[in-house]
Order: sequence, then structure tokens, then C-alpha cells
Amino acid sequence: MASKISNARIAAQFGLSFTIMGVALFGSAGTLLWPEAWLYIILHLSYAFFMTAWLKLHDPELLIKRTELGTPAEGSWDKRFFWLLIALFIPYLMIPGFDAVRFGWTDLPLPVQMGALIVLSWSLWLVFRVMQENSFASPLIEVQTDRGHRVIDSGPYAYVRHPMYTGAIAFLFSLPIWLGSLAALPLAAVISGIFIFRIFAEEEVLSSGLEGYTEYCGRVKYRLIPKVW
Repeated sequence: MASKISNARIAAQFGLSFTIMGVALFGSAGTLLWPEAWLYIILHLSYAFFMTAWLKLHDPELLIKRTELGTPAEGSWDKRFFWLLIALFIPYLMIPGFDAVRFGWTDLPLPVQMGALIVLSWSLWLVFRVMQENSFASPLIEVQTDRGHRVIDSGPYAYVRHPMYTGAIAFLFSLPIWLGSLAALPLAAVISGIFIFRIFAEEEVLSSGLEGYTEYCGRVKYRLIPKVW
């Protein structure tokens, strides 16, 4: 596998991702005067830039894995699964604009929104910690034998088996609340349900193909939340 990814490609992906995000948020709101949305975009952009810079310096192979979804991998169904999530994420981003700004269906107190912002920030930090700890955190379900795939049981993985999903689900529920919307929470629940379904598929693949994973599941009992599940 190549060990470098061009800055131009990274910039193009950043530009596309945040353009779609901005159009979904501000297009549904019908205005650019939405401070919560701007703060979220700045926060997410800063996180994405920092994480990409860290990966480019410390783990370029993982960066390539997470940006080249078109390369062949086990289970092509998982790629379709990924694109389904993308298709659901766009309306998920649009609903808060209609709810909190354009039509004002939800009126949340500021302390609730600020609490959600703290959870949102924590969720992004947790995903970054996963990237730091797990060089095999591919967006596809696969056993990476070509990269010497091994069980990771340190950092967040010492507490739950799927900390990436813990962060993703916390993100899904905290973002709409920070943006002032409750109407997007049912779709957040649907996407979270897809993640939970994917957890079982991932554990089946890893248990059958990754040495030591079954023993790891015996040591770390919880999938998402310590002492809960």
C-alpha cells in the first residue's frame, strides 16, 4: 500500500464534505445567520484538520484506509451499508435547519444546548482517541492480514469493544440538540440502530478471522457503554 496521500486530495475531500454540510444546514435554515451551525462547522473542521494532520504524520496508512473507500475489500455489502449511512446523514443534517430556524418547532433552553455541545466535543475527541489507538480502524469491516492486523485492547478499547460507535452515537444525539432541534432525534435513533446492527456483523467477522478476538470479547464484556451494554 502507498504510504502517502496528496494534500490536494485531502483538501478536495475536505472541501466536498464541508460544502455538503454547509448546504444541508444553511439551505434548510434559509439563512446564514445561525451561530450554532457556524460553531459546529468550525469545531468539526478543526477536529478533522487536526486528526488528518496527526494521521498524516503518525499513521498515513490508516489515513489512506479512511479516504479510499473504492479499494477492494472483504464484504462489498459493507460499502453499500456505508453509502446508506451517507444517504441518511444528509436529511439528518437538514432537519435541524427546518426545525430550529426556519419554522421554530423546538425551543430548547440554552443550558441544555450547552450540555449537548460538551457531549458533541467529547464525541469528536473519543473518535480521535480511537484513531490514535487503533491503526486498523478501517471504515469497512475487514481483517487486514496484509497489515498484520491484531487485537487492540488498550486506550478506549480497554473499556468497551466499539468505542468508535460510542463516539458516533453520542455525536448523532448531541448535534441536533446543540443546534436547537428535537425533530432530528428519531433519525439519529435510526442511524444508531444501523450502527448497532453493524456491531454484530463486525464481531462475527472479527471472531472468525482475527486471532485473539474471541478472548478479547471475554475480557471486555461491554460493547458501547461500560456496565450497561
